[in-house]
Amino acid sequence: MGRPVVERAPLDLQPGELLRLRVFVDKSVVEVYANDRQAVARRVYPAGQTSLGVALFTDGGGATFTNVKAWVIAPSNPF
Repeated sequence: MGRPVVERAPLDLQPGELLRLRVFVDKSVVEVYANDRQAVARRVYPAGQTSLGVALFTDGGGATFTNVKAWVIAPSNPF
């Protein structure tokens, strides 16, 4: 298991602007897009077969999540 790393990218929200995240997880790649203006991507190596979750959290403030959607997609190459 690798060392924990936090990916950061600057994103200034305008007053009243909501944060909209689109998160894509494809095996060992996680991509996060914020308000169609900023993106981070990271290769991750889950420790076990049950490492299937994504957690949302804040650092230094509060947040209210109003909508969360998830889809399971078929692999593009099933082999």
